[in-house]
Amino acid sequence: MGYLDNAIATTRGWVSPAGELLKSQRMTQAQVDAHNGVSIPEEVEMKPEPAQQLNEAPASKSIDDMNKLELESVGRQYGVELDRRSSKSSLLGQIKTLLD
Repeated sequence: MGYLDNAIATTRGWVSPAGELLKSQRMTQAQVDAHNGVSIPEEVEMKPEPAQQLNEAPASKSIDDMNKLELESVGRQYGVELDRRSSKSSLLGQIKTLLD
């Protein structure tokens, strides 16, 4: 039939199977997918993961060896909510103040 029968749609135009540009034509990715028979998967709703939280700090670690998450849980045990966005040294200072 025509010279575009076996052509593949791209965003820059119609291309032969060998990669030669047959006809220049701007197309959106959606148009290219429609011409090439590509099915678009349904959008999957991404749910944010809940923030990680510990209810109890490990008893076997010293306070200096704990990570921010563990320090935050120690603060909760003493009724203080610590901000994990702070530096570890700042969290350690707050915890040590609580324990004194």
